[in-house]
Amino acid sequence: MITLEQLSCFKAVYELSSYSKAARKTNKTRATVRERVKALEDVLGFDLFEVIGKTLFPTAQAEHLYARADNLTRQAKEFYSVALSTFSTGITSIVLHHDDLIPLCLLSDIDDAIEREFPHISINWLQRDRESSLKDIESGNALFSIMPSIGKIYPSTKVGVVNLGTYQYAPYTSVTSNIPKHPVDLTELTMEDFLVTENAVLNEMRYANISNRKHLISNNDMLMHKIQKKGWTLLSIANAQDYVDAGKLRTIKMKETLGSLRQEMVLFYGLHSEMDAARSRIIDLAKECAVNFAKGPYA
Repeated sequence: MITLEQLSCFKAVYELSSYSKAARKTNKTRATVRERVKALEDVLGFDLFEVIGKTLFPTAQAEHLYARADNLTRQAKEFYSVALSTFSTGITSIVLHHDDLIPLCLLSDIDDAIEREFPHISINWLQRDRESSLKDIESGNALFSIMPSIGKIYPSTKVGVVNLGTYQYAPYTSVTSNIPKHPVDLTELTMEDFLVTENAVLNEMRYANISNRKHLISNNDMLMHKIQKKGWTLLSIANAQDYVDAGKLRTIKMKETLGSLRQEMVLFYGLHSEMDAARSRIIDLAKECAVNFAKGPYA
């Protein structure tokens, strides 16, 4: 019977061309490494290495088997790591909610940070409105939610809240739009078709009813497709920048500001998460990423 220990020893000897070096790498004695390789050779029925002069060389059979041995040992290590991670964290997947205006670069940084520290946890990002998101957090179906901060931000005694700072947003339209390129006033802009996502309405964003010619869009992907053909919308500068750089959108210049053009954002989380080390750490990672975001140009 072939064991993983035999394959690991074979792999080390193959890579280092030395039983002594392989012993140091695997934290075994030279004799043990040689015994494991010899046992593997006995099972296979052929030699894996030959000594020419004072140098150890792999046989043709060893050359053929090395890649498979390497793959098997890697899979075994991954299996052990996954099993250990699952046992130590108690979780194998998490659900995170976000609003469609939250800067994607921030969400991506959070995702990367979680994956680096918890590589075997599946991360599921779902776009949700505030009300449905808070219900999922209270029930434990979502770990946290990143939303714009408006109105009552302490919705339940079961939900905690962390201020993540602000993000900038601005009015945008297509580069081929009839909306003037010179500064326009708000009254003039409200006469144009205004595209707004369903989330903005459900979350009662203060700009959701800024125009009488409002067009409700189900999601941000549809919004970005439609805004290149007609109307105008409000986007976080971070999310719009790629479209501006690609020559698809332009910023609308205003004679007056639409509020502060900065929106606070908060992280809602279930207070029960504070009792779990892994979940608490994931929330801390999100807060750390928000601190770094605040130092950038889009905050």
